[in-house]
Order: sequence, then structure tokens, then C-alpha cells
Amino acid sequence: MAKSIKEIAQELNVSKSTVSLVINHKAEQARISKELERRVLDYVEKVGYKPNSLAKSLATGRSNTIGLIVENIGDSFFGPFALHVEELLRKKNYHVLYSSTLGDPQNAQDIIDFMLEKKVEGILLAPTVNLEEHQRKILENKVPLVVFDRNSPEVATHYVHIDNGDSSWKACLHLQSIGCKNFGLITIDSDQPQMLARKNAYLQFCEETGMQVRILQLPYNRLRQKGIAALRSWVSKNVDLDGLFFTTNYLCILGLKSLRSEGGEHFNFPLFSFDDHELFDILNPKISCIQQPLEPLAKTCVKVLLKEIDSGITSPKEYVISTNLIKR
Repeated sequence: MAKSIKEIAQELNVSKSTVSLVINHKAEQARISKELERRVLDYVEKVGYKPNSLAKSLATGRSNTIGLIVENIGDSFFGPFALHVEELLRKKNYHVLYSSTLGDPQNAQDIIDFMLEKKVEGILLAPTVNLEEHQRKILENKVPLVVFDRNSPEVATHYVHIDNGDSSWKACLHLQSIGCKNFGLITIDSDQPQMLARKNAYLQFCEETGMQVRILQLPYNRLRQKGIAALRSWVSKNVDLDGLFFTTNYLCILGLKSLRSEGGEHFNFPLFSFDDHELFDILNPKISCIQQPLEPLAKTCVKVLLKEIDSGITSPKEYVISTNLIKR
């Protein structure tokens, strides 16, 4: 059974406060001699003492915990991103407390309140819409904040993202280069900045090239119930379509289920996805995509947040990470 601070103090014939100060790296501040500090540390190592995380947090004023708030920790973008973040922060002796908003502002607000109560030392946030007040609440509590993937323009924060508009324009040019003259856009009914930027790039492309606008906006909260049927019906009515640009990889997968499943073989035109997926390279035909650089995104987010924690909150900056166009 692990020894307590009280037992260690008794066996070393010193006070509990002396042991506590030493193991919480406050010996010099408390004017404890180097000899006594060494004696306590050697004994602590010998008996394998592990301080209670809550007690350590109270003693040091640090939780060594970072909050990571994403839309869906289980999807193929946020899941791998979270693993990169966790690996990077583990090397710096931080733990990650993460949660999913599922795109619901109330969920996001509750999660932020919970994390502030837990005294996280910083927050990485992919915000929902209508979250400005709670982002300000984070900053008012002097908790370092870095937003990524999408932002709330009304709140000045450090912001790490890819260039959604430029990347979507490259996607449109690619579809045009392989002979698509009447391709449509499949997106979700979202006002999030990154989704609007992808749609707006398509609209601009249509305006500049004279291509007819064909956009299907699917309900994010009812994709499983209505997405496949709605997509198949829409494509059937737009008989001159010769390609589809999906603004997320999960929409592209939904498109595969809808258009390349039984009864959908006649929808034989190129599909393009914003975001890669491991399936896209093994399908026949393969699917080209915009690949978001998850590891550089994670590294930049962690680097900026740790700098904020170590040096204090600084003036907000924007960091843009380049994407890759994968032609298959």
C-alpha cells in the first residue's frame, strides 16, 4: 500500500508541510535546506510515492490538463487530430480532457463551463455557432484559448485553420480539368465559417465560369435518416450532372452509399471530397480529395497554446496551414 505524506513525514521525522513543499517543488521558496530536500526526494523515490492529482493541483495551482473541444471526437478528422494533440501534450506532461459538441451550442457551453470548473490550463476549441459569449468567458477567466478549424469572427482569438476558400477553388479546378462541366456541390445546412467558405468558393467558380449552380444542402442533424434518399432523389432530378464535390468526407461516404449501392450504378461520374479517408484510395474508381494536414494543424495548435500558458496571453494571431490536392 502506498505511503501517505503523513507517514513519510513521520518516518523522516519532519513536518507534513515540509514533505509537501518539497514534492511540489517549493523547497527553495520555503527556505528548506538542499540537504533536507534531497533526503525527502530520495525517500519519496525509494517508496514510490505518487501524489494525489487533486492534492497536487491544489498545492501547485496547476492541473496539467488541457481541454480539447471538438464537434465529433469519433469522426475521421477530429479523431486523428485528437490523437496527434494528445501525443504532443503527453511529451510535455499534460493530460487531455476532451469532449464532443455534436454541433450543438448548448452542449458546447456546458462543456466549457465544466472544463473551467476543472481548472484546465488551456483550451483548444472547434467552436459551434453562437458560442461568442462563452469564448469571451474563457478569456475573462484568463484561460489561454486557441480555436481551430472554424472560428467566431466576432471574438479575437488565436486561430489555426486551413484556407477553405482557396482549397475549394482548387477542387473545382480539378473537376474542370478532368472534363466535368456541370458538377454539383453537396454540403450541410451549416453557418459555420469553414462550410460557408467552401460553398462560397463553388459559387464564385460558377459565376466566373458560367456553370449553373447546383447545390444540395442536407440537414446535419438528420443525415442518417434522410441523407441517402434525399441525395439520390436530387441527383436523379439533375440529369445533366457530370460530377459531385462533397464538402466533407462523411458526406462523400454518404454519397457512395446513395449513388454506388444497388440501384445507383447509373450514377457513374467523378466524386470529389473535401477531407481524405482511407477508403478513397482503395475504391474503384478511386476518389480525389483535398487532404487536410492533421499533424501540422495539431502541432501548430499545441505550440501556440503552450506558449500562451508559459508566457501569458498575447495578442491574437491567425495561422493558415496549406492543404494538399490528392489526385487519384
